[in-house]
Amino acid sequence: MDFILKTFAAYMDANALDEYTPEIGDRLIQYCEQELKVCPSRVSRAKVIVRKLNRLQQGLDGRDALWGDRTAAVNLPSSLSQSLDMYISYCRSNGNKQTTLHYKQWILSKFLGNLSALGCEDIRDISGQLIQKAFLQLGFSRYWERVAPFLRFLFEHGTLGRDYSKLVQYRRKNEPQPTVYTTDEISAIEDSIDRTTPVGIRNFAIVLLLSRYGIRSRDIAALTFENINFTDNRIHFIQQKTGDPWESELLPEAKEALLDYINKVRPEVEGCQQIFMTLVIPYTPMDYGAINTMVGMLLKNAGIPINGRRHGSRAFRSSIASNMINDNVSTEVVRRVLGHGTKHAIRLMPGSTSRACGSAPLEVPAPSGSFAELLSRKDGGSSV
Repeated sequence: MDFILKTFAAYMDANALDEYTPEIGDRLIQYCEQELKVCPSRVSRAKVIVRKLNRLQQGLDGRDALWGDRTAAVNLPSSLSQSLDMYISYCRSNGNKQTTLHYKQWILSKFLGNLSALGCEDIRDISGQLIQKAFLQLGFSRYWERVAPFLRFLFEHGTLGRDYSKLVQYRRKNEPQPTVYTTDEISAIEDSIDRTTPVGIRNFAIVLLLSRYGIRSRDIAALTFENINFTDNRIHFIQQKTGDPWESELLPEAKEALLDYINKVRPEVEGCQQIFMTLVIPYTPMDYGAINTMVGMLLKNAGIPINGRRHGSRAFRSSIASNMINDNVSTEVVRRVLGHGTKHAIRLMPGSTSRACGSAPLEVPAPSGSFAELLSRKDGGSSV
């Protein structure tokens, strides 16, 4: 992005262009593609930047301008549109966050648009064959996890006479389990950091926030001086994923590491309140991608075998959850520590089900009926 923006600025200076317009944006893309002949990935990046600049020029700001709204309205027949509005309203009343609602509306608008293109003008005219065709046109099997609940909602609320939610069996991709690092492995990661260097001092502070609190990498990257109270030893912020507040005591080791980084290493950048910065000129705030990359490098340097496990910053969250549950800490406490909005989120954490079930096994009942008869035949009785 930095390369593209500097290229744009140089082009406008060379052509005495003082004010950006969408037309100039098109010229900038052509300049990168036809005159500079940059690689396709940079041309794609230039197009992305121009779209964002156009939204800024339209008067949008914040996330609306930088990220855009992928749930752009799709022209749907009134019956299909009303069904979608009902479902989104239902999801909102169930506590879905705005980002989740946008994602659902985006996928379902495309799905219903495909139905409309296939000739289905009324939601009650849906058939299994039309659903399969419309879904396959989406081109991504994982979208079924959003389409199926929508179809089930229509059935349960009387809009559809049949439940089509099981029409396509979606199977999740097998993920590496467990995504857990032991306390000894986490200690090895911390010990492997060279704290005699500026980068090591900064990275050690970040790792403590990951290993002690399980804070998401994007929240760490967004931390400002307003989020940490060194006098009262508190750390607090609004979680970017959920929009919910998160607060905890600032532990002594985390406080010491943060102050060591801030007082000795952090570059002074006027007007920048974010705590974690890059340490090469030009100094800019770190992003969560850099934090994830840093964690992977630390695991490698510490000589810890990955063995199919995840090796980004998220692994610290699942490790904290699993280790706390194994220490018989209640799932409600784990949920609060990690800042999950609902109690259901914690149930998929490694160790939250199998170990919990294994700690209180039920006595196996004695066989009876036809099953007992079958076993007796297997032990030497008649097989006829």
